[in-house]
Amino acid sequence: MTFLQFALNNVKRNTRVYLAYFLSSVFTIMVFFSFAVNLFHPVIVGKRGGAIEQILGQTEVAILVFSFFFVLISVNAFLKVRSKEFGILMILGMSNKQLRRLVFLENMVIGCLAIIVGITIGLVFSKLFLMLLSSILSYGSLSFYFPYKAILLTTGFFILIFLGISALTPLLIRASNIVTLLKGTKKANREIKFSIMQSMTAVLLLGTGYFMAVSPQLYDINPLLDKIALFIENLPYAEIFLTASVVIGTYLFFSQLSIFVLHRLKRNRSFYFYKTNMLWISDLNYRIRDNTRMLFLVTIFSTVAFTAITGVYALYSVVKDEALKENPFALTYTSYSGNENEQQHIKTIDEMLESHGFHYEKYQSKVIKQVSKDSQVIHVIKQSDYNKRASALGLERVVLDKGQALLVPVYVRFDPKRDKTLSQKNIALDNGEINLEVVGVAPKVIFYSGLFRNLVVVNDETFNKITDIQEKYHSYSYDIPDWLNTIEVTEKLRDELGVGEYGQYFWSTRIEGYQIENQNKKLFLYVGFFLGAIFFLGASSFLYFRLYTDLNEEKRKYIGLSKLGLSFNEMKKVASIQIAVLFFVPYILASIHTYFAINVLQTVLYSSVFNQFLTVIGVFLILNIIYYVYVRSRYISYLKQFMVQ
Repeated sequence: MTFLQFALNNVKRNTRVYLAYFLSSVFTIMVFFSFAVNLFHPVIVGKRGGAIEQILGQTEVAILVFSFFFVLISVNAFLKVRSKEFGILMILGMSNKQLRRLVFLENMVIGCLAIIVGITIGLVFSKLFLMLLSSILSYGSLSFYFPYKAILLTTGFFILIFLGISALTPLLIRASNIVTLLKGTKKANREIKFSIMQSMTAVLLLGTGYFMAVSPQLYDINPLLDKIALFIENLPYAEIFLTASVVIGTYLFFSQLSIFVLHRLKRNRSFYFYKTNMLWISDLNYRIRDNTRMLFLVTIFSTVAFTAITGVYALYSVVKDEALKENPFALTYTSYSGNENEQQHIKTIDEMLESHGFHYEKYQSKVIKQVSKDSQVIHVIKQSDYNKRASALGLERVVLDKGQALLVPVYVRFDPKRDKTLSQKNIALDNGEINLEVVGVAPKVIFYSGLFRNLVVVNDETFNKITDIQEKYHSYSYDIPDWLNTIEVTEKLRDELGVGEYGQYFWSTRIEGYQIENQNKKLFLYVGFFLGAIFFLGASSFLYFRLYTDLNEEKRKYIGLSKLGLSFNEMKKVASIQIAVLFFVPYILASIHTYFAINVLQTVLYSSVFNQFLTVIGVFLILNIIYYVYVRSRYISYLKQFMVQ
């Protein structure tokens, strides 16, 4: 038997352990290859430098980084479970060099096989992925092509990853210490110690991170919370501090707090000595101690997956609402005072909309621009024009006295407490000749977002008295109920009117912004789904690896317990509880992390994403339950073989 045949036989004999690692690698390679097929498509290549290429390219990098650490952690787990085998081989005369070569060959056999299978499956489904991408980007049909560049890129990068990990295996094996290898992964079950101080630190760090996540929602509750929220918002590197608090708190949760909780359960004698509680509580102490890093990684990976998918799903869900907020009217044309083509342009727009069968309402407003002594730009609109727009947008009409003014937000996401222009108490016009008291802030924008900075509504009579005018605008806004079908007429208007001339006029439509955002968010959802799936699959695989690396030790334990009278049903109950804790505690903690993480997203979007969060968490819960049932059934059926009947 040759050395290569020996390595192949080792892979075959360890199929049960290597299977999850192999399948996870295949899925990761398949996704990477599929994105590479999309990235190198002739149509996408023809649009170099665009957002699509950047998003797909960054996704490829993220998958590569994840793959490296996934393979490294997986190989480390497999080497530990096979350490006794390596120790025996060294006693029989195998040199360190031969052992490293053996492990290298095994890794490369699995890696190359995973690359071949992953690319093959990717080729089978490449047309489906191209159809999905063409639907997202509205490019018509992206035709199938032979993706030789994608094949070379995928093969090259993943061979480098497997080669790099194989080169690191001597550091993981520690082949010089035969005694350590022969002991395997078994650790003496000495008394487990924990620190109450570190347990409380875990609670403090997690609580701090969660509080910082919800701090933007603490405004207007009471003055003290207002100050705390403002302090957190202005804290340098607040996001880094928040993330570090949660990450460190999560590690201490598993290494200290969970042991502390189990210790408290042991002190509850009536509960601890009830039926089989003693077995699973005592065993969980050692399981959690031995698996702290694994549970920590699973929680962090799951949090990343849940948060990424919830985020992109939420962003996609609010695209239409965001378009309606950013552009209250379907089309807005704004003309400067020197624009001689204003009426001709408005006539062109009216005729074009009518010729395409669109019903619309047109609202014309005059806006005056002033620059104060302190160089502050002020835009002024009269009350009657504001009320026409307010009625069209379902807002309350306002009635202002000659000495009163109403401030209007310029951007969709505004906060009067933090926006200086919206916190003004008085407005001075005509270099102080007209002084107005601010009586409130309008609830939403009335032009498209960002059009007029520092917009002020005044009484009509006051408006007519203004003499110091730097610029006068005529703004026409069109309310078109069937705006989702205006893309064709918008394209024709672009041909007629152009994009606008600086200092003459400019115009925008809701449908153009909506289409760009809808396309980008669909692409993010497409990417986020696969990245989340890879992270979740990786986290689940770590659990699978750990359970099966502990099988030999568990087998001996249950053989001993069955000799003492433990029944199969009792064994099944103990094992089920232990596996459930390992599967669902990281899931629950990751869900809590995600809930507070999306609070930050809600602050950015100014809308609730709780329903999207529940949907994502619910889907992953179902997947987790299915995976748990599968692993539990296989685990118990294996242990059942060794129970003394």
